[in-house]
Amino acid sequence: MLDLHTPSQWLRWIGRSAKRVAVLVVGTAVIAAGIAMLALPGPGVLVLLVGLAILATEFAWAERALDRAASSAAGAAASVTGRRSGRIALAASGIGMAIGGALVIALVEPWRVAGASLALAGLIGLCTLASPVQRWIERTATRPVIDPATTSSVET
Repeated sequence: MLDLHTPSQWLRWIGRSAKRVAVLVVGTAVIAAGIAMLALPGPGVLVLLVGLAILATEFAWAERALDRAASSAAGAAASVTGRRSGRIALAASGIGMAIGGALVIALVEPWRVAGASLALAGLIGLCTLASPVQRWIERTATRPVIDPATTSSVET
């Protein structure tokens, strides 16, 4: 006798698969935008992390990649913000990018989106100087990344 699935089982499978496909498409599009922003004005690394976070809702490999990427990004941020000269440079570049982006928005009509992206990147850079963000960066940069496949911690 054939073991056929019921219509409700088929509908559940289609629903689960459709959600996974939608998450894959949206997450991949966000990651592609983040990669583009690495060369163009914009918060490329942040957008890449958001794309991985979207993918991590459905895929274990993306969750592991997100943990590693967040730890690496936090380590890089900690090395910059851990020194007074790094904080001054970050503040100056953030203010410059925010003002420059605002000027582009106000004065150069065809480049308004690029100006908004530049201003946003500057504001995000300035946000990394806030005390709560600094505490998160320090915690994330110093915690070991746990790889569930090997159940061992990997120092970053």
